[in-house]
Parts: sequence; C-alpha cells; structure tokens
Amino acid sequence: MVDAHIDVRTNENVFNVLAKNARRRTAGELWTTAFGCGVNAVSLWWQHPSLSWLASGFAAGAAYAIWGLLDRARDEVREDSPDAAAERLLALLLQRLVAVAGTGAALWALLRFMAAALGGWQH
Repeated sequence: MVDAHIDVRTNENVFNVLAKNARRRTAGELWTTAFGCGVNAVSLWWQHPSLSWLASGFAAGAAYAIWGLLDRARDEVREDSPDAAAERLLALLLQRLVAVAGTGAALWALLRFMAAALGGWQH
C-alpha cells in the first residue's frame, strides 16, 4: 500500500513517495509485482487492445517494481568491485529510463481512461 501522506514542508512529490514505498518492499514483492503487472499488461494489449488504458496502468505498476529492483541492485554493488562506479551508473541510468517509461505509461493510462469514459474526445 502506498503511503498517501505527503508532507509539503519537505518538498515531497509523487516520485519520492513511490521511491520510499518501493524501498520498504521485499525483493520478492517487487519481483512478483514486476512479473504480474508485466504479464497482465502484455496480455491486455494483445488480447483486448480497447483496454489499452488498463494495460498502461499495469505497465506503470511493472515499471514501479523494476525501479525498486534497480534501486536495490545499485545499493548492493560492492565497494571493492573494480567496476563499482560503472555498475552504479548503469543502474542509475536504467532507473531513470524506467522512471520515464513508467511515468509515460501512467499518463497514457490516465488519458486513455478519460477517452474511454467520455466515449472519445470529440464532444
């Protein structure tokens, strides 16, 4: 469950809240969420293209879980590894890419849901 309390005095935003929530989850929970949401997103897009808004919501959920897994991977890089800096940079870049994709999927879900609920955009 996402902690819905956002403290405006600390300049928290939706990304900070989701990051804190992902860090509280176990790796198993994140893997399950990533796999389940990913399978649901692909299945809906393939079987029911008219439900692309719902598939996009599942894709955003998968991106959240993948971001959390990458966050853990970045934190678990050993300091004595010869490629520690490169591994952290790669994980950070992948995290940013997943964050952009997840945000895009969430926005697409919102816009497509509005279009489906309103029967299209022409009124």
